[in-house]
Amino acid sequence: MNSENTPRFSDRFEFIPGENDLYSLLESFKRSEQDWIDLTVSNPTKVGLVYPREAILHSIEKPESMEYDPNPKGMLNARKSIVGYYKEKGYNISEEDLFLTSSSSEAYSYLIKLLCNPGEEVLIPSPGYPLFEFLSLLDGVEFNSYKLDQNDSWKIDFEDLGSKITNKTKILFLVSPNNPTGSLLTSEEFEKLKVISKTKKITLILDEVFSDYLHEENQNQFDFFHTDFPIFVVNGISKILALPQMKLSWIHVGGPTNWKKECKERLEIISDTYLSVGTPIQLALPELFQWRNMIQSQILRRIRRNLQILENFHSSHTGIGYTSPKGGWYAVLRSESFLNDKEFSFRLLEKEKVLVHPGSIFGFEEDSGSIVISLISETELFQSGLEKISTFL
Repeated sequence: MNSENTPRFSDRFEFIPGENDLYSLLESFKRSEQDWIDLTVSNPTKVGLVYPREAILHSIEKPESMEYDPNPKGMLNARKSIVGYYKEKGYNISEEDLFLTSSSSEAYSYLIKLLCNPGEEVLIPSPGYPLFEFLSLLDGVEFNSYKLDQNDSWKIDFEDLGSKITNKTKILFLVSPNNPTGSLLTSEEFEKLKVISKTKKITLILDEVFSDYLHEENQNQFDFFHTDFPIFVVNGISKILALPQMKLSWIHVGGPTNWKKECKERLEIISDTYLSVGTPIQLALPELFQWRNMIQSQILRRIRRNLQILENFHSSHTGIGYTSPKGGWYAVLRSESFLNDKEFSFRLLEKEKVLVHPGSIFGFEEDSGSIVISLISETELFQSGLEKISTFL
């Protein structure tokens, strides 16, 4: 086709056709039906968990699902069930401060639209999940990264953060537990962020999707919901109930009273434009929350077993650096053998048929020698994958 006779595509992001070498190789394995071990799996429905299948399916078969009565914030009973979830965790929030979305990605997109003009800027943690970068591009805003300090338990490097803030900065994204480092935001960090938000007029957006998966009891968790400065908290059942296919997340709006009032009015207009959350899942949510402990206990047991295997692996491989994560589903391994992380990951898949994430896709510097692996892989496969990494090294 002659491109001169067809319309141009958007310049929102750089498009490079085709796949990189690692995922091209993986696709060839899939096409030829070869066995391989996936140490990157993050989809909980693919790791052998036992779900209350009949109860879940029954919960979405309500007759009321055939009626359409949209509410921009989401159905009241669904929001009340989320209030109940937080009450169990020791937080008192109002259903009037909640907005339902179909995913956390959509929640972030709503908030970028709410807070940013085209060309303004958001700050994202590095290392961190690359989703924020792409969403920023799609919504026409710029992004920059602020560093987490590897030598200080992945805490925020406030000197670096301060150097990245400009008069275009509107949003500061936070992730706790962080994906992939598993680090938690501390009260000291939060106090500093509070000052930054107030003095620089920057809104905080906290991703807490892994907050139910902490690996030590009595860790310092604090109230993000009642603040005198603007902060949004994003969560959803993709991780809480390990049901990403059900497509329901939410935004909690926090901040000064007058600001919150106008904020919610504006957010209601954005949400009313899309009305993306399906009626069946909203009706089912109160029942689905009843299975939270059953589902989460399996995942936490899996993570604990895999962490123990990883500790044993680390103790017998002194050349591999590893810090046990405080929360989440991922772990980071570091070694001089991983220095070219993309090449290492490709050769590991090619020779041993084990897939790991190159650290650079999460924002680790390419010469940092980092790879990222999932902690929810089935335990036998997890152990076998580590053994194959050992053999390869």
